[in-house]
Parts: sequence; C-alpha cells; structure tokens
Amino acid sequence: MMGTARELRVEELLGRIVRTAAGRPVGRIEDITAEPEGEDYVVREVILGDVGLRARLFALAAQLPTFQSLGLGGPYRTRAIPWHWLDFSDPSKPRFVQPGEKP
Repeated sequence: MMGTARELRVEELLGRIVRTAAGRPVGRIEDITAEPEGEDYVVREVILGDVGLRARLFALAAQLPTFQSLGLGGPYRTRAIPWHWLDFSDPSKPRFVQPGEKP
C-alpha cells in the first residue's frame, strides 16, 4: 500500500487469486477498470479470469487458426466484479467481502 489505505499499486494486484472468506479460489485478477476523477483515477471494477493453468492454456490454443477450424477450445471466461465487493487489506491475498461485513 502507498500513502493511504485507499491507494494500491496495480502491478501488485494483477495475477493475484481472489478467494472467498472460506479460502476457495474464485478467479485471477486479469485487469482493472478505472475512471478519471479529478487528477486521480478511481477503480470501479476488477476483471477476474479463470484460475487454472489448463483453462488459460486452452484459451491460448483457441486463438490458433488450426484449433479454431477444428472447433476446439473455447473463450477464456472473464467476469467484472465491483471494486467494493473485494477486500484488499492484504493486497497479496485479496478476498470477497461477506454481505454486511466491513473490509
């Protein structure tokens, strides 16, 4: 963390696995969506991708013309999660916030 509790370094978050409070992996942070607000940027969403290496390899293979012509592979699944649904009090171990719980 930098400066305040609200500032995080994006490069520290990319690739981290988001887990539930029980420790179950939900997805890997692939990207972050931010909007300008004054001189700063405010993060609105975190884009999560599949966790497993196999899913990532199949997604890579699905982009090759040979695999596309054979109908093999599928799209790499991603989903946008609102920033406020996540707890980054420990940026190395991001997790979902339980309803009614404060990060």
